[in-house]
Amino acid sequence: MSLTSERGENGAEASRVETMLFLAFITISVAGLLPRGSVSVESTNIFASLMFVVASGAAILLGAPQRTYGLFRLALSILLVLSLWIVLQTADLSVTGLGNPGWPEANAVSGRSGATISVAPADTFSALVQIAAPFVAFMGGLVFCRSEERAIGMLRALAISAGIVATLSLVQYLLFPNYLLFWEKHDYLRNFTSVFVNRNTAATFLGFTTILLTGLLWQSEQEGTLTALLRRLIDGKPARKSRGTGQAILLFGLLVPTVTGLMLTQSRAGIASTFVAMLLLLTYLAATRQESSRYASPVRSRQLRSRLMAIAAVFAGLLAIGLVFSGRVMLRAELGGVDESRLCVAAGILRAIWDYPLTGMGFGTFEAGFPAYRSAECSFEDVWDRAHNFYLEGTLGLGVIFLAGLAIAIGALMKTFMTGLRERRKARIYPAMGIAILVLALLHSVLDFSLQLPGLGLFFAATLSPLASISLARTRRSRTAR
Repeated sequence: MSLTSERGENGAEASRVETMLFLAFITISVAGLLPRGSVSVESTNIFASLMFVVASGAAILLGAPQRTYGLFRLALSILLVLSLWIVLQTADLSVTGLGNPGWPEANAVSGRSGATISVAPADTFSALVQIAAPFVAFMGGLVFCRSEERAIGMLRALAISAGIVATLSLVQYLLFPNYLLFWEKHDYLRNFTSVFVNRNTAATFLGFTTILLTGLLWQSEQEGTLTALLRRLIDGKPARKSRGTGQAILLFGLLVPTVTGLMLTQSRAGIASTFVAMLLLLTYLAATRQESSRYASPVRSRQLRSRLMAIAAVFAGLLAIGLVFSGRVMLRAELGGVDESRLCVAAGILRAIWDYPLTGMGFGTFEAGFPAYRSAECSFEDVWDRAHNFYLEGTLGLGVIFLAGLAIAIGALMKTFMTGLRERRKARIYPAMGIAILVLALLHSVLDFSLQLPGLGLFFAATLSPLASISLARTRRSRTAR
C-alpha cells in the first residue's frame, strides 16, 4: 500500500469518526430535553457524561477551534474557576473561619467536626456536573464548527429537531393531555408544557425554537427560496422540488405548532420574553434588509418590497394564530396580577445573600439552606426547591464570583454577536438570532429557573456555539460571502 493511499484511508476514517461524533452531539443536545428536561440526577449524569465523552473526542480528533479560540479559552477558564470554587466550598475550612456559622451547632448534634462553606457539601459536589455540562456542550460545539457550512448545518439540525419535539409534544398534548411522553402528568394539567413539567420551562424552550425557526426562514427568504415558493403558490403553479424549497416548507410547518404551543403554555413571562426578543430580531432584520443586499437597483427594490410583503403575510398569519390562543394568557395575567409569593421569597433570598455575599451558601444547596430565611408571611402552600430567579439563586449558591463569571460570559457573547452584526452582511441573521436568544434567556431568568434544568441548559449552550462561530468567521470563503 502506498503512502498516499494510506493517508487517504486515514483521512476518510477520521472523517467518518468526526461525522459520528457530530451526529452524537446533536442527538445528546436534543435528547437531553426529553426526560422532562433531565431534571433527575440520573438523567443529568447520563447526558452530561455522554456530552463530555463526545466533546472530548472531538477535541482530541480536531483540536482546539482556530477562529473561536479566544471564546473557547474563555469558556474553559470560567469553567475551571467555578469548578475550583465549588470544590473549595466542600472542603473543611474551619481553620480559616470561612465555614458556614451553622456548622458548630450541627456538629454538636452529629458529633462530627469541621466546617465548610456549603451547608450541604455532598449536594454541592454532585451539582458540579450541572454547571459543567453547558460549558462542555458550548466548547464542544465550537470545536465541531470548523467551517461556516458545518456551523449552519449544526444550527439547522438543532432547530429542526427542536421543532419536531415541539410538534410531536403538541400532538400528544391534544390526544393524551395527561402524559409527558411516557410519564403521567401531575402538574399544570390545563397547560401545554411540551416535554417538561413546568410551563415556564416549556415557554423558554418554545421561545428558543421560535427564534431559530424564524431566523432560518428569514435566511431562506434572503436566498429567494421562500419568496419563490409563495409566488408560485399564489400563481397556482406547482412548486419546484428542491432542497431549499422542501426545507422552507418544513421550517414553516414546524414554526406554526411551535408558536401555537408557546401560547398554550399560558406562561406570562415566557410569552412576554419571547415577544420582546422576536420584536428586537424582526425590527433589526427589517431595518437592515436593504443593506444585506449586494446591489441596489430598481429591480432589486421591487423584489425587496415583494419579499417584505410575503414575510409580512407569513408573520401576520402567525400573529393571528397566536392571538387565537392568547385569550387565556391575557385572562390569567389580568386575574393573577403580580405573584406576591415570589416577591416575598425573593426578599428572603436577598437576606440570605446579604449574610454570605462573598462565599455564598454552597452551589446546589438552595432547598437545604433557604428555609432558614423563608418568612412566615410567605405562602406555605408550595415547597421552594428553586428560587425562580436564575441570578438570585446563582449568587446565593456561589457568591460574588457567580456575578463576575456571568458578566464576563454575557459580555463575551454580546461582543461576539455584535462583531457578527458589524462584519457579516448576508450572514448577519445568525448573530441577530444569538442576541435574540440571549435576550429571551436573560429576561425570563428573572422570574424562572429554566436554564437551571440540565437538559435545557445543554440545548441552550449547544445552540449558541454555531451562532458564535458564524459571527467570528474568518476564513477566506466566509469573507467573500459577506
